[in-house]
Amino acid sequence: MIAITGAGGFVGSVLVGYLNQQGIDNVVLFDDLPTGNQFKNLVGKKYISLHSTEEIFSDPLGLKMVIHLGADTDTTQRSWSSLYQTNILSTRKWNDFCRHANIPFIFASSAAIYGNGDGPLNHYAFSKLQSDTEVFGVVLRLFNVYGPNEYHKGRMASVVHNWYNELQSTGSLKLFKESSNAFRDFVYVEDVAKVIHHFIKNYVPGKYDVGTGAAASFDDVADILIETVKPTASKDYIEMPADIKNQYQYNTVADLTALKETGFDVTQFRTVEQGIPEYCNYLRTVKIY
Repeated sequence: MIAITGAGGFVGSVLVGYLNQQGIDNVVLFDDLPTGNQFKNLVGKKYISLHSTEEIFSDPLGLKMVIHLGADTDTTQRSWSSLYQTNILSTRKWNDFCRHANIPFIFASSAAIYGNGDGPLNHYAFSKLQSDTEVFGVVLRLFNVYGPNEYHKGRMASVVHNWYNELQSTGSLKLFKESSNAFRDFVYVEDVAKVIHHFIKNYVPGKYDVGTGAAASFDDVADILIETVKPTASKDYIEMPADIKNQYQYNTVADLTALKETGFDVTQFRTVEQGIPEYCNYLRTVKIY
């Protein structure tokens, strides 16, 4: 039996669906489903039971692993006490539980901890770094994840999701003037699920970047979206707000060396040229993953 926190969220719900596809349904889920129709992410999924995030097993009997994905991912959150409770204390609770019970623990950290090479640029990234340094098991530093089931995240959804909606409603895209010089490693959410599944089968504690190993500029992403969704659309360049400039990462690229050494085939990661059209097709059908 596997416990998954944040199971009704973006990555969590896709993971549950992917595990079901692999024949794994002996999972117990933890999520408070706080946003809108987020419960729809779990409709049709196979699992044993759904629990509040306030719950935790007192008896590890039968529990084989904990995958901790639950977190406040709002990069604009400035309440340290809130982030501490949600991102650090909950991680510490599960980490300690697994350590004492000798149960494998997989934790979703973030590439935001790197900043621009000199560490976190915002409160969210700092909260992730604190847990990243404490966790004893598998730490997955996720880069810019996009794909199905992120609709409930609002402005914290990926730029791919938000730009798709902008193209549909306005016929144009607004980009920061720095977009041609700002690069991200965009990784498709199902590929993240594949990495987690890999570590379920091959548990090797350590810290791992999870991205494609290649970066695309925001201009590149905009061009792929326009070509896929609305070839006649235009790009409008705007100034970047000062408060964003202070916490902006200009070049993120995953180092896949450690991940490759565990036996994961990194060539299966979708490129943006593959993943973005696939995601756009999903958004057109509006199916739940």
